[in-house]
Amino acid sequence: MSKPREWLREKSIAKKVLKDANVILQVVDARIPFETRNKVVEQLAKGRNKDLIIILNKSDLVPKNFLEKIKKEIEKEYPVIVFSAKNNKGVKELLNLLREYAKKKKIIKVGVLGYPNVGKSSVINALKKKKVATTSPKPGMTRGEMLIKLGEDIFLIDTPGIITLELPEDLAQKGAWIPDKLEDPVETAIKFLEKVIEKSPESLEKTYKVKIENDPVKMLEKIGEKLNYKISGGEIDYERTAKKILWDWLKGNLKAYWI
Repeated sequence: MSKPREWLREKSIAKKVLKDANVILQVVDARIPFETRNKVVEQLAKGRNKDLIIILNKSDLVPKNFLEKIKKEIEKEYPVIVFSAKNNKGVKELLNLLREYAKKKKIIKVGVLGYPNVGKSSVINALKKKKVATTSPKPGMTRGEMLIKLGEDIFLIDTPGIITLELPEDLAQKGAWIPDKLEDPVETAIKFLEKVIEKSPESLEKTYKVKIENDPVKMLEKIGEKLNYKISGGEIDYERTAKKILWDWLKGNLKAYWI
């Protein structure tokens, strides 16, 4: 598979951040924390002797007992902050931790990395207590690299950078790719539904008020029927239904979660 130019640009930005920063905040989606952890970032941070903190963002979208279980598991490797940019949760705790690092190093630069749409910019805005970074439900809205002053001795580096080479279909299942840009949203939604039926079926019942089918294609049809997404002749509009499901996942309207 050839490496897209955009990926190479993001990789070089992310590598530069890993070089320039003393501390790395890896922002992950609390709904799918292990799928949105980036092992390459973690290996590079470890190889360059950088302190790394895992930020479990979007914690408002998952139950407390799930968060506690995840936190306990990840803390075997890294410090973890349970965070919700939406509810301002974890801000004080993270600032205190960064101040501790700053005491040791005099001045620290903090790199903020993570998949598109995990909420990197929202985390930065919550820390700064005002909007300094672009936030959008569309993945990949941050452009270039920004240095943001958090205090006399703490600077944040905001970037669009992730180091990953995954297919758009796989990224869409992580809520990290715009559904409208997919070549085959129906196939992607079917794969996604298969996962949700296995891992978190009750979320589909709650969101779409439908009974669970074990067959993801039938599930897609049921949701399309419920939403009344039809084409001429009364057939289900599969593409529109597929995009709706993927957008609901990306925006946090579909509250599924799993390890």
